[in-house]
Amino acid sequence: MNASLDRSGTVQVKGTLRTHTKQPVSGALINLAVDGKPLAVGVTHDNGSWSGTFRLPPTMQAGAHELSATFDGTEGVGAASASGTFSIAAQPTVLTAAVKPTIAAPGALLNVNGTVTLPTHRRVTDSHVAILLGTDGQTALTAPTDSQGNYQATFQVPLDAPNGPLMVTVKLVDSRYGVSQQAVTVQVKSASTPVATHDSEESPDSRIPKTSTSPIPTARRSVVDAFGGRKPILILAGVIGVLLLGVLLGSLTRRRGGNVHSSDEGDGPDSH
Repeated sequence: MNASLDRSGTVQVKGTLRTHTKQPVSGALINLAVDGKPLAVGVTHDNGSWSGTFRLPPTMQAGAHELSATFDGTEGVGAASASGTFSIAAQPTVLTAAVKPTIAAPGALLNVNGTVTLPTHRRVTDSHVAILLGTDGQTALTAPTDSQGNYQATFQVPLDAPNGPLMVTVKLVDSRYGVSQQAVTVQVKSASTPVATHDSEESPDSRIPKTSTSPIPTARRSVVDAFGGRKPILILAGVIGVLLLGVLLGSLTRRRGGNVHSSDEGDGPDSH
């Protein structure tokens, strides 16, 4: 029995069935199986030769496998079988990954998405990717690829993650394909904590007002401002001036009247 396997996963196998006396067996059914799973049937020709072609299942893992050809026997001809091994090479893949946001606090949610394809741009479907956190490769979760080879997942930044870079690695988990992974760095930044300063108007517990050491500004008002401006002062000054003038005139009038009275007394009968 001889067999060949091409890159598309197609197996071509052929052989010859003869009796122990080297006589060809014609019209016999040859059952072809891989790892014990029937995949095709061949029929022998008059010269005992047979052949068969089949495709390997897409879910078949990379590595070594057993191919067997079995004849169950007929009247006068005993059963016979032949087997051999072949190896499936892991197909290389291309994996993309993006994580948003790229700066997050501990406990924040991150969204990761990407696509897995073959070098021929054919999408890798019905597969899974693992999302690993940190340099130690701690698995956060796994996500499936859809019919377009896309994957998407949401996970949380560890609450105990220190400030600084956090490595997020996405790795294809499928033995049919070669190792394919992509790493993205997220910056972990804790929320800033308010710090009390001497210029703060409140105490650290935000309930007790803080006594300020700065001098309290005092209001300075001039005499003019105290009386409401210049106009009221001018009016007041005018009133006072009129009053003073009246007092002065009254005083002069009384004094003059006194002098006249004294003169009249001097001119009386006693003066002659």
